[in-house]
Amino acid sequence: MRQLSANEQKIVDLYNELCFDSADYTDIQVVEIAQKAIDFAYEHFKEDENVYEGYLFKYDVWICNIGLGIDAYLKKNVKSKKSSHIKQFVLDVINNDKYSRGRDGFILLLYILKMDKELRMIATERTDFWETPRIQFQLLYALFKRKIAGFSKEAETLIVNNSKNTELKKYAKKYIEKTNQS
Repeated sequence: MRQLSANEQKIVDLYNELCFDSADYTDIQVVEIAQKAIDFAYEHFKEDENVYEGYLFKYDVWICNIGLGIDAYLKKNVKSKKSSHIKQFVLDVINNDKYSRGRDGFILLLYILKMDKELRMIATERTDFWETPRIQFQLLYALFKRKIAGFSKEAETLIVNNSKNTELKKYAKKYIEKTNQS
């Protein structure tokens, strides 16, 4: 088994702290750890990503995982789903273009946090997200799960432009069916 580099070990430790050791942390502490992890990933993992399809850089994968780490924290601390600190942090990450495709994990958090107004606004204003691999799936999935109508045209475009992505096409078709029934 390959030994982790010092940077790999550091990001794994930050991620593990966020996922497994944060149950008693405040929302502010969770945001601080997440930001520290994102900053570290962005600074130290700028190599091209060629394992996970749809990501451009290695930091994309880590940033997405950090978003999922916040989800792990929220599962242990359900009351924190109402936290203004966490919600603002999620929006700040999503709106920071330097984080590239790693923001897909934070798009998912919009659904988990029930941030419907913000989700609708992002789906409307960030047309580039509809064309960005990884993000487009999470955006569509979040809209579908939150039952937010108004994006059938975008879903149809995803079906046409992503003939090989069967999971994306499946949710695009489900989204269209569901919103046409409403």
